[in-house]
Amino acid sequence: MKVSIYCIPGLGQDHRIFEGLAIPNADIHFLDWIEAVEGESMQEYAKRFAEQLPDDPNICLLGVSLGGIVSVEISRIRPIKKLYLISTVKRTSEMPGYMAWLEKLPSNSKNAAKFAIDASITLKPFYDQANAAGNELFHKMVKAASLDFINWGIKAIAQWNMEEELNCPFLHIHGTADLVFPIKNIHQAMTFKGGTHYMIYNNASDISNWIQTDIS
Repeated sequence: MKVSIYCIPGLGQDHRIFEGLAIPNADIHFLDWIEAVEGESMQEYAKRFAEQLPDDPNICLLGVSLGGIVSVEISRIRPIKKLYLISTVKRTSEMPGYMAWLEKLPSNSKNAAKFAIDASITLKPFYDQANAAGNELFHKMVKAASLDFINWGIKAIAQWNMEEELNCPFLHIHGTADLVFPIKNIHQAMTFKGGTHYMIYNNASDISNWIQTDIS
């Protein structure tokens, strides 16, 4: 019987980020973001987001970046068979120091979101290893993303407070060249040499194989 895996993308991304995944022993389902409510915490958002999931304790979640954080929060409020965490953090202590600065940005301004989008598009060729198709997809996704949601996501990540041990099994895969969540802060993870924050797309085959091996 195949495992059901529900995939949650990163901030500014959508289901297209997972187009390279191929896991024969899994039924893969893709989830896109719902809009956040102004002032909503990560915990409150995760509770609403989880309403999309079936009432089945045997499902798995695969979360990338913000999607990994939301996956962790979902696992705190309902049974999850296993978490597959990619390019993300499991607790506040794995966050980089610059998150404290992001928390001080105005909560009612879209300037942070616009700056994040423009900077990520401009700098991506320098900090990532994606090919032309990958860069084009990234550009399309962030340009299509909601500024309100990106603004909320930046603040919600910076304000996230979680130091509990995870209460369900997990496999954390993290790249050694991830500049968003540097590997030096990450614990209990399988490291992918040279993997960047975008490795769910760049190295989809390798990640697929690791997950396939894990569930076999």
